Amino acid sequence: MITYFTRTVAVRHLRYSVGQSLLTIGVVAISVLLIVYLYTIISGTQTKIVSNTTGALPHITIEPPERTPVAAWDIPALAEPKTLYIGEVVNLPRAQEKIEDWKLWMPYLDRADPQIAAVSPIVSGQAFLFRGSRQQSVRVLGVMPERHNGIVEIENNLVGDGRFLRMNSGDMVLGWKLANDFGLKLRDKVRLVGPGNITINFTVAGIYYTGFGQVDDGQVLITLRDGQSLLELGGSISSFGLKLRNLYVADDVARRQATRLPFKVRSWVEDNPNLFRTLASQSQTRDLILLMSTIASGFGIASILVMVVTSKYREIGILKAMGATPREVQSIFVLEGLILAVIGCFVGIPLGIGLLRLLSNIRSMGPDGRIEAVFTIQIEPGLLVGACVVAIVTGAIASYFPARRAGQVDPMQVIRGS
Repeated sequence: MITYFTRTVAVRHLRYSVGQSLLTIGVVAISVLLIVYLYTIISGTQTKIVSNTTGALPHITIEPPERTPVAAWDIPALAEPKTLYIGEVVNLPRAQEKIEDWKLWMPYLDRADPQIAAVSPIVSGQAFLFRGSRQQSVRVLGVMPERHNGIVEIENNLVGDGRFLRMNSGDMVLGWKLANDFGLKLRDKVRLVGPGNITINFTVAGIYYTGFGQVDDGQVLITLRDGQSLLELGGSISSFGLKLRNLYVADDVARRQATRLPFKVRSWVEDNPNLFRTLASQSQTRDLILLMSTIASGFGIASILVMVVTSKYREIGILKAMGATPREVQSIFVLEGLILAVIGCFVGIPLGIGLLRLLSNIRSMGPDGRIEAVFTIQIEPGLLVGACVVAIVTGAIASYFPARRAGQVDPMQVIRGS
C-alpha cells in the first residue's frame, strides 16, 4: 500500500543515505548494462554466424530424386514365382542426375509459398580451370544471373567495373580469392574443361568479394546455357535454389513442398546440424550469464537494504510508535527498492547503448581492402524494455525481505534498547 506518507518517508530515507543509494543504483545499472550488452553482442554474433553460413547458400535446395538400379527379381510386378533368372550383377556408371522439365516447374515455384523470395535454376558440377600452365579444380555454377543474384548477392559485391547481371555467353565471374591465386583481372582469358573433356574458353567479366569462403574461393559462375554445354546436361538443370524471406522457416517450407513436388527437397538446416547445436550452446551460456547477473543485482539490493533496515531500527521503532502499521513500514522499504531499481534502469540503459555504439564504430579492413564492422550490433527496443522490467521486478523481490524484517520491528524493544 503506497500512500503519501510512505512516499515521503521513502524519499527522505534515500536523500539522507546518498552513499548507499548511489551504490544500489550502480549495482542495478551494471546489471542492466550487462543484460543489454551481452544479449546484443551474443545475438549479433549468432546472426553473423547464420548469415555467413546461409548467405552463400540457397535456403532450400530442390534436387532430382535418387535413382537406384533395381534387379528384375526385386520388382514384385515382374518377379513371377518359380522363375529362374540367369545373369550377373554388374556396377554400371551412374548417370548424372538432372531435372529435365524444369521450365514447367518454374512458374509453380515462383508462387508456391509466400515465404519464397527468389528461385534460381542451377547447373552445378566440377571442372578444371586452366590459365597457362596453372590448373585447379573448381565448382562450376551455370545460372541465370538475374535470378541467382536473388540467392547470393553478386552484382553489388563486384570489385571494380565488372558485370554479373549483364553477363553473356562466354563470360565468367569468379571470386577474388580464386582470381588472386591465378593472377586474373577483368577481360583475361581462361579455359574450363568439363568432366567429358568438353573445353570452353571464357573471358573474365567480373570478380566479386562476398565474404563467404565457399563463394569467394573455388567457385566460378557462368551462364546457364554455357553450364549445360560444359557439363553435358543438354537442356536440363541440376537443381533449384530457393531464397526465403525468413530463413528460420526453411524446415517448414521444405516439408510442405516435399509433399507437393516429385523431387528431393532439402533445407539449409538439414545441411548444418552442428550449427544449431552451437547456437543452442551459445544461447544457454548467454542466459546463464544473464541469470547470474540478475541474481547478483538482487543480492546487492537486498544486502544494502538490510544494512539500511539495521541502521534505522530506532527510526522504524519511532514510526511504529507514532502509529505506522507494519504494512506501511514494509511499503516504505519496498518503495525504496523500486525507486532505486527504476533509477538504475535509467542509468544502465544509456550506458549500455553508449557502449554498444562505441563497439559498432570499430572497423577492420577485409581481404579485399573494404572496411567492415567487427561487431554485428542491432539494438532492439524490446530488449531495453525487457531489461528494465527484469531489473524492476528483481528490485521489488529483493527489497521485500528486508521490508518484511522492518515491518516486524517491535517499537517497545527499540525504545527499551535506546
